[in-house]
Amino acid sequence: MSFETDTDTGAVEVTHAPARFSSILSVAAALLAVVVTGLFAPLSAPIGLFGLAGVAAGLFVFESERLTIAGTAIVFVGVVACGFFSSVPEIMLFASLATIVSFDLGSNAFSVGRQLSEQTDTQRGESVHAAATVFVGVVAAGISYGIYLVPAGAGLTIPALALLLLAALFLIWSIRQ
Repeated sequence: MSFETDTDTGAVEVTHAPARFSSILSVAAALLAVVVTGLFAPLSAPIGLFGLAGVAAGLFVFESERLTIAGTAIVFVGVVACGFFSSVPEIMLFASLATIVSFDLGSNAFSVGRQLSEQTDTQRGESVHAAATVFVGVVAAGISYGIYLVPAGAGLTIPALALLLLAALFLIWSIRQ
């Protein structure tokens, strides 16, 4: 009894590179956060650009999840800096949401890359994940903004709103783990 294997099936080499579609979406979300904060608080733009470079380099050049997370954190610092220099909470909330989406999609890119090959078509699954992330983020941002609007006399500050959204980021991260 012999078992013969067909070697012409084209073996797939697992590279463990981050998934390209989620990587592109992650960088796009970080870019959106940087552009929005830069328009309303130009002093926060250099911080955000430095973080954006970290996100892009972590995903496409060095393939480093730590660098990607650090870059996303620096983009978020730019968003918080925007909160100190600007008085538009809706813009800061939108930029915070874009930063959270960038973080989650960057993490997803590495997760998919660890499990599947670069040659595997994962775009549909990544699209569903991105849509779910945006949906959960919009719901969390809506609740955060509602909390901000209801107690108008309570004096909830814009940085407090950002920290509330950061709590939503940790909630998303803990669910993933």
